[in-house]
Amino acid sequence: MKVSGSCLSPKEIATLHEATLRVLARTGVAFAHEQALEIFKKNGARTEGNRVFIHERLLERALESIPARFTLYGRESGDHVVVGGGRPVYAPASGPVFVKSGSRKRPASREDYINLIKLTQGSPVLGVANYIVVDPQDIDVGRRRLFQVAAALKYSTKPLVGMSVGEGETKQCFELVRDFYGGLEENRMLGIISPISPLTYDRGMVERIMEYARAGQPLMFASCSQPGFTSPATLAGTVVVDNAQQLAGIVFSQLCKPGLPVIYGSTSVSCDMRHAAPAIGSPEAALMAMATAALARYYGLPCRTGGTLTDAKLPDMQAGLESMMVMLATMISGADFILHACGIIDSFNTVSLEKFIIDEVAVAMAERFAAGIDVDEQRLAVEVIERVGPGGMYLGDEHTAMHFRGELFMPPLLSRENYAGWEEGGALSLEQRARELLEKRLQEYEPPPLTPAQEKLLMKHLS
Repeated sequence: MKVSGSCLSPKEIATLHEATLRVLARTGVAFAHEQALEIFKKNGARTEGNRVFIHERLLERALESIPARFTLYGRESGDHVVVGGGRPVYAPASGPVFVKSGSRKRPASREDYINLIKLTQGSPVLGVANYIVVDPQDIDVGRRRLFQVAAALKYSTKPLVGMSVGEGETKQCFELVRDFYGGLEENRMLGIISPISPLTYDRGMVERIMEYARAGQPLMFASCSQPGFTSPATLAGTVVVDNAQQLAGIVFSQLCKPGLPVIYGSTSVSCDMRHAAPAIGSPEAALMAMATAALARYYGLPCRTGGTLTDAKLPDMQAGLESMMVMLATMISGADFILHACGIIDSFNTVSLEKFIIDEVAVAMAERFAAGIDVDEQRLAVEVIERVGPGGMYLGDEHTAMHFRGELFMPPLLSRENYAGWEEGGALSLEQRARELLEKRLQEYEPPPLTPAQEKLLMKHLS
């Protein structure tokens, strides 16, 4: 990536860090778990009730132990991805309970879940599948999580965002993945840890951190604050709250298992005070993404932020405006891991199947923009310019044939033909073209092979 930027100066980043240190040392972060409090105390942190006060040296020791990059392993070597390796890793939507296709919004179903895993498997941009791409409401809650894990393993070979769910369920998910792969020695599950803003880790999140640490599986810490509600109304104040609670959780993860791979992250957005509602497709969300990436670089940590975020209720012009604004900011900030890269509408509540396809183009466009302009002897083309001369034509030149595919972005989904050609093709909207490609992708999907033992293991959770 060549085009890069930050909304913060080095001095401002240092100022945010100093403010965070004051919050960690004076205000503290609540950890609602007795064992966590004992672990902190044994490592020199002061506690009062369920509050933990973290001094600078304890934070520094934790940061020193964290790898700057790590690999997430899929089923085959070609499926592995490196987080922090210089290129973003993309994952689809995470957690919605509704699906929208065409004009109909409905509770997510088993079929929707499987279709989204299939789309992820065939995606040219998504490197990671997500167990919780949607939450299928027609699967009994008691078996839903294991169904999601089993279906993700059956229909995709890509690395997987793991579960951070209720007591016992995370362990069962670990056991299923371990049995499927024949072990958990490699990074197979990336857990999501979400502190409760402001400055709180509930018992469940603390236990998930400890469970992932025991299994040696990486964790992604991400706040989702709403300025004026769960964090200060100022963006700088929200950054400080987010930074303090993320760093506190990261310190705890390293006390549980030094060297555990972690990702520093945030999906904090804005808040529309007129409706007391989150505004995830806002300019502030884009700025928060850039601030998160800047702080992650300051600490030398892999970063997760951003996505194609929108509050629009369908994949319309509002969705396009908001999604591309946040994604471009995310790309030029240098984020390493981008969740919610495809499909989100309705302020995180809904996945649009058509927007999933459209967002793949948005990601590819943002990547092309961030790649910038390469300047070398071949691309300067001085000899070509001299050869063609004034009034000439470059279309038939060998130099054009050699370079146009790599230089000029040509997405098949977008309409760039003339108006008459667009009419002859059915005068389709972008959403209609996306629906056609969606159906084609699902029809052409080919399931990856499974061993008989893997098939038997998964089927008891899928039947």
